[in-house]
Amino acid sequence: MGNHNTHPDNSKRSLSRNSSSVDIQEKSQLLPIEKLAKLLANKSLTEDAIEGIGASAFKRYLFPNYPELSRRLFSFLAVNAGLPGSSHVISPNQFKLQSEKLLGILAEEEQVLMYVRMFADNSDEITPEQFRDLLFIIYKIAMDHYAEGPQSCRQTFKTIQAVVDSAFHKKNVVGVNYMTTWLLGNCPRLVILLHRYIVHILSTSYRILVEKQATDKPPELELTTPVLEKSSPLDETPQPLLPLSQVWLLTTTLPPLYTRPTLTSPSINTSFSAQNFLAKFLDFSCPSHWTILYNSSQHGLGANRFLHHTLSYRGPTLTFIRGENDLELCCGATDEWRESHVYWGREECICLQILPLFKVLDRGPKLMYLNTSIRGYPLGLRAGKDTRKPCIEVNNSFDQVMFNGVPFRLHSVEVWGCGTPQSREIQLDIKQWQLKQVEKQRQVKMSSKDWLDHPDRYLLEMAGRQNYTPS
Repeated sequence: MGNHNTHPDNSKRSLSRNSSSVDIQEKSQLLPIEKLAKLLANKSLTEDAIEGIGASAFKRYLFPNYPELSRRLFSFLAVNAGLPGSSHVISPNQFKLQSEKLLGILAEEEQVLMYVRMFADNSDEITPEQFRDLLFIIYKIAMDHYAEGPQSCRQTFKTIQAVVDSAFHKKNVVGVNYMTTWLLGNCPRLVILLHRYIVHILSTSYRILVEKQATDKPPELELTTPVLEKSSPLDETPQPLLPLSQVWLLTTTLPPLYTRPTLTSPSINTSFSAQNFLAKFLDFSCPSHWTILYNSSQHGLGANRFLHHTLSYRGPTLTFIRGENDLELCCGATDEWRESHVYWGREECICLQILPLFKVLDRGPKLMYLNTSIRGYPLGLRAGKDTRKPCIEVNNSFDQVMFNGVPFRLHSVEVWGCGTPQSREIQLDIKQWQLKQVEKQRQVKMSSKDWLDHPDRYLLEMAGRQNYTPS
């Protein structure tokens, strides 16, 4: 017991040192906000003749490309400062205080609830239109910061509407607490990206104001929307490959294994720095490159074609199954595809419905099943924990998909590799080796003695080729 006692004076001195250290770090963290508040107030006074921070300067210098986000965020800060939501001015001190509170929210559940309430106009209920505005803003931010430059997708509205329809179940309003729970269960990283972006803007925009000029160029921020391997311009496919809006939506739902197979983070010291502060919010990992392994529109729809193009790929894969009536499903397999009479897969396995509703169907280990040749066991591709009633079933002929027990005609199947570039190289090397082995078998010269006992000789004789001799 004596070893555990501490002198009261020593305990107080130790607590005092720790507290002062925390205070110094907090002041260092919030210094950019204090600078930003002063600079915004100065811009509002000199350019708009407004005492305080005006909504116009807030939008002009922080969110010039996202006016709707600027309006809602400024209104949210004003309401939390005790001002009306329609207020166009906020004091520098209140701006600093409310921004500090926003940056201090680290729990993901609290972040999601905050932004859902923000787009619900600080109400306890949110409408489909308000939720759609939230989705469109997050989508636009992600596309503007895409690794290969700003992107667009023709199926954007269809993809976002699937999320809205799934979340509201034909209701006119739902509670913000319910919406928060739904987002965390189906799109857990959707709103987190928005929070990272806003924190990045509030923490770094004072540099732009120091240069005394606004900019239309989006700030440097690396998001994790994967880069898709582009098909050859000479390829003429009946339908487009994976829509980019679906890729963006999947990255908000899939485990990081599929979107970031290799994490390349900068070395971070234990001592405090501005980089440490931003590292709490921003994702420094490089987005992965998804490579197409199998496209039934090009390679043919069938179990043997599926196996030929997917086996030996040693990395996580995503399989997209499209049926009639706009049915689109996705299976995420963590292990390499293989034939087996038992279910397999690690913890990151997942099954989703993409269209006409977007939702997670099942997730967890031992979720995948593929058997095309083992007798006495179900044939085809299956996904789901319930072995008696899997949520997704593709028959062995690859012409029908069963979704929750309802049959649909199968239109197409795509498999994308989400591993490292080395995973694809290994697969290609294995295929090349297999082709060489087949070629060697074709070129084997057979002696007359070997030919007398060869089974092919008897087959040829049965077919009427009595005097056939190998070359």
